[in-house]
Amino acid sequence: MRYAILTLGAIALTHAPVLAGDERDLSRKIDSHIAAAHKKNGLAPAPRAEQHELLRRTYLDVLGRIPTPEEAAAYLKDTDPDKHRKLIDALLTHPEMPVYWRGVFNHWLNGALEEKRAGADEFLAFLEKRLADNAGWDKIARELLDPNEKDATGAGAAYFLASRLAGGDRMEQLDSMTVAVSSVFFGVQMQCAKCHNHPSVDAWKQENYYGLASFLGRTYSAKGTGSVPALVEKGDGVVKFTGRGKPEQTARLLFLDGKVSDAKGDRRKALIETGVNATSPYFKRAMANRMWKQLVGVGLVEPVDQIHDGNPASHPELLNDLADDFARNSFDLRRLMAGILHSDAYLRSSKWTGPGARPEPKRYAVAALKPLSPPQLAIALAQATGYTETLRAKYEREKARLKLDAITFGAVRKQFEREREYGTLVARFKQEGEPFQANASHALFLSYNPIVQTMLKPGPGELVGQLAKAKDGAEVARLAYLAVLSRPPSTDEVADVVKYLATPGVAREELCRDVIWALLASTEFRFNH
Repeated sequence: MRYAILTLGAIALTHAPVLAGDERDLSRKIDSHIAAAHKKNGLAPAPRAEQHELLRRTYLDVLGRIPTPEEAAAYLKDTDPDKHRKLIDALLTHPEMPVYWRGVFNHWLNGALEEKRAGADEFLAFLEKRLADNAGWDKIARELLDPNEKDATGAGAAYFLASRLAGGDRMEQLDSMTVAVSSVFFGVQMQCAKCHNHPSVDAWKQENYYGLASFLGRTYSAKGTGSVPALVEKGDGVVKFTGRGKPEQTARLLFLDGKVSDAKGDRRKALIETGVNATSPYFKRAMANRMWKQLVGVGLVEPVDQIHDGNPASHPELLNDLADDFARNSFDLRRLMAGILHSDAYLRSSKWTGPGARPEPKRYAVAALKPLSPPQLAIALAQATGYTETLRAKYEREKARLKLDAITFGAVRKQFEREREYGTLVARFKQEGEPFQANASHALFLSYNPIVQTMLKPGPGELVGQLAKAKDGAEVARLAYLAVLSRPPSTDEVADVVKYLATPGVAREELCRDVIWALLASTEFRFNH
């Protein structure tokens, strides 16, 4: 069966696993806060999105890919009114979920790094294993700050700090570690307080930056096992700083909340004890806000690493409830995701048909239009065109050399991410800054790039070859729209395809390729809506 590699059969929605705890309580809290804000501002929110939109949205957000034609057809045909709830719970425990989310977390943790360094593959394996085990975010954070090199998987966590110790002088290394730790784990940017007190945040003094840096001042890289780096804590590493018009000072072990640690031993352990726990508002709020933005599209605090009194949340009570529930439930990432995914705020349509102008994104009255991330787009292009079937056959032949036990979609995806074609696609569609802007060069890339042209060639598993064999134009339209856009075509769309396929003097394969290209180049394909 075509695309068999992309799924473990249709998702068994009737047997979807039940996640621990009642995440529906969290969804109700979310909706209560958002509804109260809508009432206060006189807003009537958009209705629930159509079923094919929710299907595609949820697959992209949870698995990082579009549904296969078989998955889409089965879902759209299902008459169970509770099918989307079951789909969410099934996808959250799907084996592909940690394969996709390891990349998301890697981007959060290491997006500022210019290049991969030794140990990057082991770091991804560490993230994938911990996400597959549904390890609490606090456990993962502790390992990232204090890796256990005796644990074959946990040793890979050293990459997070070690990669920031791989170049530059000692002050540059310390700054790189400090900025990464404060941003990722605590949701604050401290570098503006490096040379002087923060210009716009009264709470951040120069000593706050160096106080956090002092927890990392004794951390150095060391040779680990194979290509995996290791970390060591040395006896020296006193952090000193000079303020404007002030003599040189020795930094105290000062955390963001003003608490001074008197640790005599390992300072990273002291940082974990002080900041990575359920009572630290910085730690729990940072991930709650970051996850909300990832799934909903707009953070409760923007930017996500500037959570401070001078930049309040759009819905402060909601952020507090998300953070408290997250901490109270052992920093369960899947529970946090499920609570957001099941909420009305997530399930709303992205089409605004209400009176007046489209509300500001921070109102959450209408779903945000999210451009596919470069990794999502690369996988979606390969999947929609059937190119993943070509990759599956290739990896099957090379299974022994690649040391793969089975050619699952996760295996195909991870191997594809190593290919030059994948890197080219990701680099070409990388979007610096916000908001997203499509441009003519993207359309030209999809038209003429050799990689895309290869994906659009007819073959045993490719979509072009299958469409060329379809019995009539209506069937071509149905197969193409289901594969690329995860929905059936409208009557007008079928008519357009039938008319185009009747173009005289052009080979049917070429016409079918044009149909697929038009769908791939469409706004509907490029956005998660």
